[in-house]
Formats: sequence, C-alpha cells, structure tokens
Amino acid sequence: MLRLFLKLYLILMLPATAAFVLFMYVTDQVMAQMHAEEQRARAGVAFDRAERIITDSRVPDWQGRLKEIEKTFRVEHQIIPLTKALDDFFMSPAERERLGAGDIAWRDRPGGGNVYLRRIRDSDRALRIEWVGSYEYLMVYYTIILALVTLGLCAILWRWTRPLWRDFDRLIHATARVGEGDFAVRAQVGRASLLEPIAAAFNAMASRVEGLLRSHRDLAQGVAHELRTPLAQLRFDMELARTSGDERERFERFASMERDVADLDELVGELLLLARLREAPPYAPREVPAASLIEDVLRRAHEEMRASGRSVAIEPPRHLPESISCDAKALGRALANLLRNAVRYARSKVALTVERGASGTVISVDDDGPGVPPAERNRLFEPFTRVEGSRGRDSGGVGLGLAIVKSVAEWHGGEASISDSPLGGARVSLRW
Repeated sequence: MLRLFLKLYLILMLPATAAFVLFMYVTDQVMAQMHAEEQRARAGVAFDRAERIITDSRVPDWQGRLKEIEKTFRVEHQIIPLTKALDDFFMSPAERERLGAGDIAWRDRPGGGNVYLRRIRDSDRALRIEWVGSYEYLMVYYTIILALVTLGLCAILWRWTRPLWRDFDRLIHATARVGEGDFAVRAQVGRASLLEPIAAAFNAMASRVEGLLRSHRDLAQGVAHELRTPLAQLRFDMELARTSGDERERFERFASMERDVADLDELVGELLLLARLREAPPYAPREVPAASLIEDVLRRAHEEMRASGRSVAIEPPRHLPESISCDAKALGRALANLLRNAVRYARSKVALTVERGASGTVISVDDDGPGVPPAERNRLFEPFTRVEGSRGRDSGGVGLGLAIVKSVAEWHGGEASISDSPLGGARVSLRW
C-alpha cells in the first residue's frame, strides 16, 4: 500500500506544487499591476530624495547619506549606465520605454521586493533603487502554504487509497482462495468502489465455475447410480439367456436386453445434451419463424405417440406470434421433452400455448394428469430426480428431461417453472 500511496502522491504532488508556484507568481504579477501607480508614486519620492543628495554640492559625503537611508528603509541605491539599465533581461519592453522617456520603470526582485530605475536628469546614467523584501517572511509564508498543500493532499490521498487498497486486498485474497479450489468465496467490495465492476465479474465467474463443478459432480454421481440398474439387468438377462434351454425364454431375454440398451443409449444422449447446454457459449438471439418451429415439435410428438401406442389429444397454440427469438434446435428439444412428459402423464388432453410480449416470451405445456405436488416442483428440475407415485420411474424416462428444459431456459436468459394447469394437471412454462 505504501508504494501505491507514494506513486500517487508524487503524481499529484508535483503538478500541484508547480500549479501553486505558478498561481502565486501570477497573483503577484496581477497585484503588482493593480498597484503599479501607487508603487511608482512611492518610488518617486525615494528617487527625488536620492537625486537631491547626489546632486547637492553641499553634501560632500552623499554616498554615506545614501547608506544611512538604505539601513533605515531597507533599500539599496546604485548608479549604473543607462545602457546597462535598458539591457535588464527581467524588464518588460513597456518598462524600458518608460525608462528611456525618463519615467520610473520597475520589475520584481528575486527573493522578494522590487527594483525601480529612473534616468538621472541631464545624464547618461540611471539610478537603481532596490526595495529589499522580507526574505524570512516570504520563506515562512511559502513554507506554511506548501505544508498545508502537502498535508491536504496526504489526507485526500490517504482517504482515497485506503479503501481502494482494502478492496484490492479482498480481491487478491478471494483470487487466492479460488486458486486453492474454494469456488464458494466471493470478493466483498463496496458498491461505490472503483473495483466493483472487477469484483462483480470475478464473483460471476466464480459462481459459474462453482455451478459447473457442482453440476458435473451431481451428474457423475447420478450417472453412476442410473447406469447401475440397466447394467445389472443386462448382466442378469445375459446369464439367463446363456443358461436357458427354452428358445422362447431366450428370445424374451434378448428383447429385454434390447430395451436395456435403448435405455442406456437414451441416458447417454440426454447426458451429452445436458453437458453441452451447461457448457455452451453465450446465447446469441435469433428470430425463428414460430409456425415452423411449433409444427415440427408437434409432428415429432405425434410420431412418438404412435410409436408408444399412446392416444392423447394435443391442442396446438391458438395464437402464434410471427417469430420467436430463440435457438431453434435447443428450444425444439426442450419443447419435445415437455410434450413427451405431458403425453406420458396426461389422461386425455395436452395443450400448448405460446405468448410473446414486451416482457419476453412464455411457452407453456398443460396436461390433465395427476399434477405435481408443490413441494416437489423445484426439485424436479434437478438431474435424475423423479416424483414418487404417478410420475415415478416406472412411468418411463431417465429423469433428465426437465433438467434439459431448465438448462435451455437458463441459456436463453430465462427460467422454467411448474404450476397448476387449468386442465387439472401440471403446467410447465419456459420464460425468457
């Protein structure tokens, strides 16, 4: 922190000091110009007195008299050639003209005070009078001003850098914790902090990584659990088929093994899709014709019903917008999962509705089945989660359909939810 403080202090202090010195110089010049005539009048008295002493033949020791005046009034007298006076580097052109015309010219004196010059009448010389300023007073004055400026800048910088360094330290600590594998840590900085955008981005990154790791862990545990049953069934059927002498029984075992293989294939496909959705790049909205998307989803749902021998009426949307902002492939898969679940648990009817307004798009699938208890609704969106009873595993599925629906909705920047359906069963809605 000390290094940061010193760097900022030097960066601010040097320009501030230069600005202060320039300000004081400009102020002195302005004040001098404002009181120029008053100063000339004051100097005129001194010049008249000095010239009387110098030109008066009755004052043989005129230099001694001037020395006494110098001690009394803190001035210095000097007689110099006029050409040298006109060549004074620090004198402005306007003051040189005054000097050449016989008027009083002046300029600042380094260390405090002023220098006045006037041509001695009827000569080629000039009288130079220096009013010696109080050097000690100026030193004390400027020292106090610089000290106040220095302390003020120190206080301002300390007030500014201390919370900034504190937030830096928290961010560094949180980064180190994440590097050690603790993705639950978050960088806590104030809302008004300059580092708040960086901390927010860091927290979002840590949250996403934590979610990905948690989902991978849950998936790994779920896969290990879900694969155990069909694999055990396959092993059992293979053993029976190997030892059975009845042709019909062997045929039944082979058919059972085919079903288990189909279940495994469906499970692997759903797992791969879920993993791709959770690691997909940021969603880029695209306008997709709503009619063609819904038509394709309904066609697939009817084909699956014919293949499974189910007969449920699917009511298409009554009103469709011209287009839907979505990813057609991902949304089509999510809607296919919703219709498959609805058909599986419906008694006789399933309804699909699509609404698009200023607040976004909402697609809902209703059924007239047994519904979902309120306490189980949020849990159903987790992988390999099923509700006991009417919507259990014996009804079919691998427990990943609604997890895929939720991932699709979140990838679109929205959410999925379950509520009561007007048909009497469950309503599953996607909003984004």
